[in-house]
Amino acid sequence: MCYTVKSIDDVRSLVVATRGLSGLSDVPSLIAKACRRMFDLVGADMVAVALYDGADTLVVGASEGTAADLSGIRLPEGAGLGWRALQRSMPTTTGNCAADAEHLDDLVEALIPEDVRGLAAVPLTFNDNWLGVLYAGMRGRRVSPRTTLLMNEFGASLAPLLVTADRADRAGQMAVQEERQRIAQQLHDTAGQLLFQISMSAKEIQQCADADPETASEAARSIETAAADASTYLRAAMHSLLPADDALPVTMRRDVAVFSARTGITTELVTLGRPVHAGAEAEGVLVSALREGLHNVEKHAGAGAVLVSLAYRSHQLSLAIEDDGKGLPAGFDLHPVPGRDAGLGIPSLLQRVSGAGGVLRLDRNDDGGVSLRVTLPLVECA
Repeated sequence: MCYTVKSIDDVRSLVVATRGLSGLSDVPSLIAKACRRMFDLVGADMVAVALYDGADTLVVGASEGTAADLSGIRLPEGAGLGWRALQRSMPTTTGNCAADAEHLDDLVEALIPEDVRGLAAVPLTFNDNWLGVLYAGMRGRRVSPRTTLLMNEFGASLAPLLVTADRADRAGQMAVQEERQRIAQQLHDTAGQLLFQISMSAKEIQQCADADPETASEAARSIETAAADASTYLRAAMHSLLPADDALPVTMRRDVAVFSARTGITTELVTLGRPVHAGAEAEGVLVSALREGLHNVEKHAGAGAVLVSLAYRSHQLSLAIEDDGKGLPAGFDLHPVPGRDAGLGIPSLLQRVSGAGGVLRLDRNDDGGVSLRVTLPLVECA
């Protein structure tokens, strides 16, 4: 890893601070240990780590150096030093917490009685997606530039570890959802078919009963009613097995796994933020974008690896498909003049994304390959 700190001692300290963090596979343990390591690293009087919950709030997960337990403090969007750092994508500091009304929030109010005056907030991000904020405070003095630089470097090492730990946690959840999906499909293929046959048999009795037609007809109606009721209960059970919030990540994970197994191209899916049900239209557009993007990678890119990111933010849902292939063809135009072929099968997808109120971008990335990004407004559905 290439560090921007100047001192070889600081580089050694960073290596020591991050050593051993990669072995932690659950987020709370990782955050707690990272907070203790950062406290030893930066030489501040207090430190804290707050995570972005994907719904307009930073939640303090761990802290060191304070008498008060800061864990669980919620910092809504729109106020405070941490939110300013995230929104500006850069470290932000204040030299006087108590007097700086612009940066006043519940975290700062908890620190004022302990005479914490200088406070720094460093954004914690991964692929331009918010993960959280690192805080460091000094009693009776400002936070030094060296401290914010060390925090920035520490955050750069922590971010991918945090995503990996979150992915491990989600993998267990996704495995449960996939098993539920398998059971739901099995219910549909077996019990559903059986109920259909019962219904058809009931109708046949009604049509063919010659002896005591009134009794046969009544029995058939009873069978048909019971079958209809059972079918209703079956649909309800299937819906309970497939929570709407997880349907999109589960579907995308399956598509990515099938693509990777079929093509031999290493493909990973990372889900960031808290999944919510975004509605059939938006989720349908993103599934189509994933499949179109992977099809183009297989057909055109010559790639060896693909990273798929599904990110839930407070008001938007985004999908990024990034490959390390040979890039866009010469002269490619996402918005070609009428009659000119755009190539890559993108025009229809562009139309669907625009129709859903979203934005589609296709750019060359740092690996020389292509990044397909689709961003849609997020309206959480019940």
